Amino acid sequence: MIWYFLLILYSMASHQIPAYTIESLLKKNAGSRDFDFMLLENLAMHIDHLKSPHRYHFYMFILVTTGSGSHAIDFHEYTLDPSRLFLIAPGQIHNWTRLSAGKGLVLLFNDNLMALSKGKKLMSTWPLFQGDQHSHFDLDDDEMKVWTETFLHIKSEIVNKDEFTRDAIFYAISSLLVRASRLARKKQPKRSGIGHYFLFSFQELIEIYFLTHKTPKEYAKKMNITSNYLNALCRKKSGKSAGELIRQRIVLEAKRLLAHTKLSISEIAFKLNFEDNSYFGRYFKKYTHLTPGEFRQQQQV
Repeated sequence: MIWYFLLILYSMASHQIPAYTIESLLKKNAGSRDFDFMLLENLAMHIDHLKSPHRYHFYMFILVTTGSGSHAIDFHEYTLDPSRLFLIAPGQIHNWTRLSAGKGLVLLFNDNLMALSKGKKLMSTWPLFQGDQHSHFDLDDDEMKVWTETFLHIKSEIVNKDEFTRDAIFYAISSLLVRASRLARKKQPKRSGIGHYFLFSFQELIEIYFLTHKTPKEYAKKMNITSNYLNALCRKKSGKSAGELIRQRIVLEAKRLLAHTKLSISEIAFKLNFEDNSYFGRYFKKYTHLTPGEFRQQQQV
């Protein structure tokens, strides 16, 4: 539920970026939904409102089967190649740039569904949907077969709904998360142990507090560890210092607001809780090598 309320605050802070729930994306008035399924080609028929930048209040798996197209996720454009799997997380800025002949399977789900297990928010325990993770994987034939069969199984459960459907879909999505996690492991150094748990906890805290907490010391206090220990864990598990992880999240939000809203630079500095406009400008340029105005102009070309 943290993600849901956090994203409500984000949408209020950046009100010109539309934010969709599962219900509003599908334009269905059937009450609250924690999961749903659609064909990519059906989505393409009603995609005009998704061509402009937007956010989601849910997680999305997109499995491309045939055709072509492209879309952008947080300033990176990706082609819709066959056998390519995309992972989109709540809060990321997404927009379709081209979707004329692409076909595939789309799965939507949120934390309300996944929090059924382990007495905690399950998604925070998976090595996925983090700021430094891959947004897509290219699947071999065997992996593609498993993903396709599981997606179609979920579709069948939704079409033929009964009292066991929710549990069946929960376990099916959990199996996909395991498979995706293993794919992610192949693309990065192995992470394990208590340090990995602390890294996830730190990243979750950044998502909640990055607007107000800008130093490792503030986060270390919340985690009941020292700043030096937090920094050492971050370097060991992510290759980046605690300060770098905080700054990359602040800069990402600044980029989103500059590129996708008409808020003035002063208004953006205020929303990101900078003391003044000039300090925000120096901060942004230090880590992007562009002034906020230059970055905004670059995105409008």
